[in-house]
Amino acid sequence: MAAPHVLAHTHVHSFRLASGAEALVARVLGAEGGVGFGFTLNQDAGMARDMAAWDALGRSRGIPLWGLLGGSYRRKISIVKDDSPAIPADWTALRKDILAGRHDLLRIDPFAWGSVEMLQTIGAVANAFDLGVALLAPNAALWEVQYCVALAATLRGEDTRVIHRGGFAGSSVAVSDDPGVGVTWNAEPGFAGIAWENPA
Repeated sequence: MAAPHVLAHTHVHSFRLASGAEALVARVLGAEGGVGFGFTLNQDAGMARDMAAWDALGRSRGIPLWGLLGGSYRRKISIVKDDSPAIPADWTALRKDILAGRHDLLRIDPFAWGSVEMLQTIGAVANAFDLGVALLAPNAALWEVQYCVALAATLRGEDTRVIHRGGFAGSSVAVSDDPGVGVTWNAEPGFAGIAWENPA
């Protein structure tokens, strides 16, 4: 997975959220000194590292994810319940389906697709074909919703939203202006207690 800049150190921890779900949480140090965090609930540490690298880049430059990726196309993102399945993380199959006109809304689980770059590619193709994009927060965890909101803000198109399968209360979330990926890390009480390695 491509990182947005050179990393000097990476450390991944397994972490129990307040809900009881297990997350992998990554902390990276950029070569220029920026610190960033990332997570995943699907046990793919690569996803957590990719998010952490973008977080570090945004924090080191003092700008939010949408500022790194070309601007925010909306200030609030709709959050809706949707039980439809997400499109499998297979670029070749998705491309064929789009060309055949099989979708009007792309339901994408960004945690399954693995990187910010891949989501940006899907978003650009969706915009070119006038398709909506719905980013799935698969477990409806606050961190997932916040990250999906930050990503959704960077995608063109009027029909961009965040979806969940239940367990999230609220119909919209404001796009964060905080530097980094827009996740409120201290929303999980145990996050502050993680014993991170200090690089030599």
